Amino acid sequence: MVYKFKTGSRLKADAQKAGEQCAALEAEGRLTAAELVEENRPKDAPLHGSFEWRDKVAGQLWREHQARHIINSLEVVMEEGGAEPVRAYFNITVRDPNYYHVQTILREQSMTDAMLLTALRELKALERKYAQLEALADVWAALRSVKEEIA
Repeated sequence: MVYKFKTGSRLKADAQKAGEQCAALEAEGRLTAAELVEENRPKDAPLHGSFEWRDKVAGQLWREHQARHIINSLEVVMEEGGAEPVRAYFNITVRDPNYYHVQTILREQSMTDAMLLTALRELKALERKYAQLEALADVWAALRSVKEEIA
């Protein structure tokens, strides 16, 4: 089995070693985030350098992770009258990567375009993940049709 990190991944570890380690943990029925951390605690472990071990720094990183979760969890009702809530903020890159309110994004064409590109990348990733499900073949065909219209 050959392992690689997905395109755009910022991981510097050896994907093959990471995949093999995950496969070994899975075979033992213990592939969890906590177990992967513990397996790589020794300094000579293959993924040791992929983790932040300084507690002061790691604590701040965890709080930033929690903040992203809060931002990504916020929804807003766009119209009165009981419309379904939608995600309130999106992390898009126009000038710098940042979170913007959905209404702000929809008011500025460059931001809307950036959000559309992000959505298409995410949909393509979803297609790669679930391409083997024949029940979704029409969905992937529709996605390709939309991408052709935009291009």
